[in-house]
Amino acid sequence: MALNHSEIIIAGGGLIGLCLAPILAKNFDNIAIIDQNRFTSNNDLNKDLRTIAISRGTKLLLEEYNIWGKIKRNVQPINNIKVLNRSENSKIYFRSENNKTPMGYIIEHSKIKKDLVEIIKSSKKIKIINKFKINNIINEQNNIVVCDHDKKISSKLLIAADGKNSSIRTISQMESYSTTYNQSAIVLNFVHQNNHNSTAYEIFLPNGPLATLPMLSQNKNIFKSSLIWSENRDIAEKLILLNKSYLKDIIEEKVLKYLGPIKKLESIKLFPLSAHICRKFYCYRTAFVGDSAHSIHPIAGQGWNLGMRDVKYLAKALEEHKRLGINIGSSEVLKQYNNMRFGDVSGMFFITHGLNKIFSNKNVLLNKFRSIGFDYIDKNKKITKKLVKFASGLHL
Repeated sequence: MALNHSEIIIAGGGLIGLCLAPILAKNFDNIAIIDQNRFTSNNDLNKDLRTIAISRGTKLLLEEYNIWGKIKRNVQPINNIKVLNRSENSKIYFRSENNKTPMGYIIEHSKIKKDLVEIIKSSKKIKIINKFKINNIINEQNNIVVCDHDKKISSKLLIAADGKNSSIRTISQMESYSTTYNQSAIVLNFVHQNNHNSTAYEIFLPNGPLATLPMLSQNKNIFKSSLIWSENRDIAEKLILLNKSYLKDIIEEKVLKYLGPIKKLESIKLFPLSAHICRKFYCYRTAFVGDSAHSIHPIAGQGWNLGMRDVKYLAKALEEHKRLGINIGSSEVLKQYNNMRFGDVSGMFFITHGLNKIFSNKNVLLNKFRSIGFDYIDKNKKITKKLVKFASGLHL
């Protein structure tokens, strides 16, 4: 077997891995990013038409490592968020401070991935390895070795950023708690008549939330938004099989008041919903980040930003211990990372799980209490400011 060596191996060419590589390259000189697919090919980069929500906290992290300037031309600011409990009579309206600082940003997966790949390709510190499928991991005294049949790479540290179905988690026999929801998410982009005015909507329907996120358009007369609709699994599967014009009419009925008639639906996908959290976020010379470590219900739209906080604190821990001359794959480093992240992640896991249960409950009395709660929060600006700060990831 051919053996190569890198100081750090990042396994996974998704958004978390692609952000992590240039962030670590600020302090480390020999990084390999590997993936089982050709994750840097134009075909792979163009096929994902979903959008991602970037919190203010994530934006600050990307600014710190000189990444934001490369992607900001493709982001759509979110200046307002309107949350509705079944109808407009029960709502919470979140506004950005003085309309100057957006609460978050929306960007298309394909565009941010292309920008990140360009950044990585321009770095002499990062090596891209496509078509490397990990089928075995060997723990050595001073290194960890990942294997793909006739190929081997050793390193001081392996970072698992290989997603929800992480092969590293399976090979490492990492224990985790998981739950499956009787819901699937219908995800699509759509063109609509009215200007979204940089506003995101979340409408809590009987079977789950329907959220729309404003998208950037290159044409000032064309308005686009993305939609994430969590619906009962059986119903969602039937909806996705409908003629596109019928599905358009059903969605239009729910968003017409806010975005006007729908002109076109694009890139319709269906994702069964589940959540999981690992018992810990590390094992021998291995750190788990993003969806390889945890996944949550999309009700709060915070899954990716939660993973980016993993990136932030792992990078800080590695930088600190390198400065002190401590081996970056040591249990001391990995335990520190785990301790910095587990509380935040487990808290968000149970918050989103609980919110989904509360808002999917059709009990009339509970709906009344929800309406009272919405009215109270909407009128209390101190509470709305704290909620905006929490959602922005600025509390950590």
